[in-house]
Amino acid sequence: MRSINLDPNSGSSYDDSTRAGDQMFSITVGNALNPICFIVGKGCLQGVARSGNTVKFFYSGGDTNTKAYVFDLMNDNVAGNKPWLKTRRADGSISFNSLQVPLNILYTIQAPAPAALDQYGRYTGPYSGGAWQTVRVQTAAVDPQAHYVVDVGLPGGVEYAAFLNFSRGCTGYWSGNLTGVNPQTVDMSEGAYGRVGGMSFMFGPAGAGIDAAFGGIMSVPGSVGALITDRYPIALVIATTVLPFPYG
Repeated sequence: MRSINLDPNSGSSYDDSTRAGDQMFSITVGNALNPICFIVGKGCLQGVARSGNTVKFFYSGGDTNTKAYVFDLMNDNVAGNKPWLKTRRADGSISFNSLQVPLNILYTIQAPAPAALDQYGRYTGPYSGGAWQTVRVQTAAVDPQAHYVVDVGLPGGVEYAAFLNFSRGCTGYWSGNLTGVNPQTVDMSEGAYGRVGGMSFMFGPAGAGIDAAFGGIMSVPGSVGALITDRYPIALVIATTVLPFPYG
């Protein structure tokens, strides 16, 4: 944490917080070229780190039930002891490897427009048709997370996973008990995830964002500001029914 009047570029301006932060989950992929990650269950991608050929995806807003299905460019390092087909380009690089499970996009779904404006000029939610949620994924001593979720129905009885082609951020004005008492301003980021019978768009806590007391007036249960609306991300959706989990 940092005092508001100190230089943010100086390490001496900071001190360890006495409170735990939001949980961050990571997914590590070895022998990676250019992978993309589809998830089942909540999560907002916060960044990707690469070290050599190892890539790690970082998600906030998830929990231990979140599952990941990672797809990469065709490679020649997949082991197998059954018949397979490999094709190569003129330079010898591989163009197809039947040992790799193919990526089959079933749906492309654009994120909905935001909800209506409130009397303070803020959106009552980042998506029309969605709802604010109070989510506690930490101990009771830590404030719960603010999530905003809108569900999109798809043919039932099937589990889906989703990947968002880009994500937006916004500022959330929200109170932990959703009554307007003790309001907070929180940085939020966008995500998309699959579930049985559909997929969902969400906004959840942003990595390394602010969570501060809000001295102004806010709508109940919450609202958002600083939301980009001149473009909307697209969720790619797949079915997980035919995919091995865990992969091996």
